[in-house]
Amino acid sequence: MRSRSAFTMIELIFVIVIIGILAATALPKFNGVKDRAKVNSEISAMDGLASAIIAEQEGRYDDYGDTMVNWYNLPEADMNDTTHSVSTRGSIFKKVNDNQDVLAKIAKKVRTLKIQGFTLLNSSGAFSYDDGLYYNPVIITGKASDPDNGVRCPIDHPGEDIPGKPDKNDFWVFNPSPVDLNISNSHNANINPTIIEAGTIGLVDVNGTAKTNYAYVYYNGASNNPAASYRFYTDGLQ
Repeated sequence: MRSRSAFTMIELIFVIVIIGILAATALPKFNGVKDRAKVNSEISAMDGLASAIIAEQEGRYDDYGDTMVNWYNLPEADMNDTTHSVSTRGSIFKKVNDNQDVLAKIAKKVRTLKIQGFTLLNSSGAFSYDDGLYYNPVIITGKASDPDNGVRCPIDHPGEDIPGKPDKNDFWVFNPSPVDLNISNSHNANINPTIIEAGTIGLVDVNGTAKTNYAYVYYNGASNNPAASYRFYTDGLQ
């Protein structure tokens, strides 16, 4: 009897089908593991930054009596910009992104952060171009909250969002100003109202799966008119 030396075509097809089924079953689980790793890494990094922000501001105040920290290690001329031009201010923040220097003063090993929007507050918490970039709150994203390649929105959860867990349409707000900001949903119904306290960084959860337009993120709390709504800008960032 002649021995078989190869698989038949039917056997090969059968093996290929089995491999395909196994791959289709394993891939979502693998993606889920990667997503959880991104989320946990980003939360851990932001928790570390929150502590570093407080320490840096306290150290600056003890030494100089103010909290004018150069968060991005920018040249003094850029950090002190008072040109009264939103696009100019945005171009400086773009430079920060290009150099991967988002919060470089305290995040020397974190190069995955990106500024997606900014607004204008001064040392007294008033809406103003004064005092350069020192007190300007910014919208920041990381690997998990990256709008293009971040963690997929959890469509099987209520509101298609898990509170406190960043995904690709959530974002963080860094608030170096002396006033608390209320990030509201008055101009973007999917944003969960969130208070970002002065001198902190916090996550803003967004319901649904639609990509967040950062130019429609509004807040109130500016000292010159606490009830008025002001917005974040994206001019010059692209």
